[in-house]
Amino acid sequence: MTLQAKAIYINGIVQGVGFRPFVFKLAQEMSIKGWVNNSSRGVTIHAEGDNLELFYYRLLKEAPPLAQIVSVRTLEIELNKYRMFEIVESQAEEKADVLISPDVATCGDCLQDMADPMNIRYQFPFTNCTNCGPRYTIIRDVPYDRAQTTMSDFPMCQACAVEYQNPWDRRFHAQPVACENCGPKVQLCDALGLLLPGLGIDQLAQGGILAVKGLGGFHLVCDARNAQAVRRLRERKERGAKPFALMARSVEKARDEVVIGSKEERLLRSPAAPIVILERQFKLANSLPEDIAPGIHSLGIMLPYTPLHQLLFTGPYDFLVMTSANLSGRPLIYKNDEALEELKGIADFFLFHDRDIYHPCDDSVVQVIGDETVFFRRARGYVPLPILMSSTQITTPLLGVGGELKNTFCLASGQRAFVSQYLGDMEGYENLQRFHQELASFQRVVNIKPSGIAYDKHPNYQLTRFALEQTWPKHAVQHHHAHLVSVLGEWDRTEPTLGVICDGTG
Repeated sequence: MTLQAKAIYINGIVQGVGFRPFVFKLAQEMSIKGWVNNSSRGVTIHAEGDNLELFYYRLLKEAPPLAQIVSVRTLEIELNKYRMFEIVESQAEEKADVLISPDVATCGDCLQDMADPMNIRYQFPFTNCTNCGPRYTIIRDVPYDRAQTTMSDFPMCQACAVEYQNPWDRRFHAQPVACENCGPKVQLCDALGLLLPGLGIDQLAQGGILAVKGLGGFHLVCDARNAQAVRRLRERKERGAKPFALMARSVEKARDEVVIGSKEERLLRSPAAPIVILERQFKLANSLPEDIAPGIHSLGIMLPYTPLHQLLFTGPYDFLVMTSANLSGRPLIYKNDEALEELKGIADFFLFHDRDIYHPCDDSVVQVIGDETVFFRRARGYVPLPILMSSTQITTPLLGVGGELKNTFCLASGQRAFVSQYLGDMEGYENLQRFHQELASFQRVVNIKPSGIAYDKHPNYQLTRFALEQTWPKHAVQHHHAHLVSVLGEWDRTEPTLGVICDGTG
């Protein structure tokens, strides 16, 4: 057969999901020569061989489970007569069109590594591979390489480097790869900063409240079956009657308290691992304290989605309260020093780690309604995936600043709308600072620089004032209209619609 040479440009969720190792292994199997790299356009492949059609077909058909291919472009190129196929360094170039993976719940293979006393990651709280672990919360810029993430602070040891460089290893080019010898460390301390041994498991079992630094920020944690601990947390956090989210040891344990259908179970076990709102089991007496969700016949439940969560559940409890660590009306806390200062009146103990969080991110909240997954809060596990609008074309890159309460902003261009993670209410200075911080970094991650801005017509909203200060063309949108069209955009609907919006402001 005739030797051919092609450049293949693949766009989508193809960075941080094991795509380059997959291409490398496929090329080795099919005796294809050339190279693959991450670029600011996604993944670029230069391939030479006598069966490139089958290679191309298998690229699309057998891609890694976390990959989402949006577009592929091929180009005939000159033969370079490469002698091998290799992964080459990522290109530093003008940013174009790359999609970054959200953070992914710990996979089964990594859980097995953590459970094996002979494995170098036995009980290691930051175990990950190309199929799981931190992504969006640690990335500073694209392309997605270790040097562009907060893992750049942790040089790989020899053992991790061998795995990273081995094309047949599950951690081949896994950017956050680390182990006990070279990776991040956890540290327990009390409210005065006094260092303590362990992970806080004994303290939780004895009714203590623990501030835990997780994937996207801090949680306030206590044993969900300890009524006094739950009540104390509610009083200290001044949470009123708002329900607490729970983390269950397993789906099987969760079924003791809530009704879980097949779709809800898939969501709980999914790579996104969101909080799923579930109906309580009908019981004459609840085994969980009323203070968890006063007067509500549903519970928000998620499963452990990080190795650290898995280790916490080696304790003698099956449910933990896992509520976002923020003071009332303030943004999510994600830095160690801020947590110790701001939460010392709420938490009895603190479980820190030294891997920085670059994009603070709350847990996502979903519910199955009419067999559809409906978002109450879209954040960890889903951001920065775009919402695709097949019937809409946005010709001018646009920023929608979002509402004043429960804010998210949106950057849109072409047929993609990138909605930020949940940022909270915009009434306080700290929240506005978080908005500006995330807006600047989000533009780099999704590579959209807006040249137009949409905002609420309410003249006293902070974000309305921000929008009016910009020099871009401005588009004022009535509050209730925005609610309706955001739903239409989410579901990609364009037909004439009559909507009823029930809202308390705007």
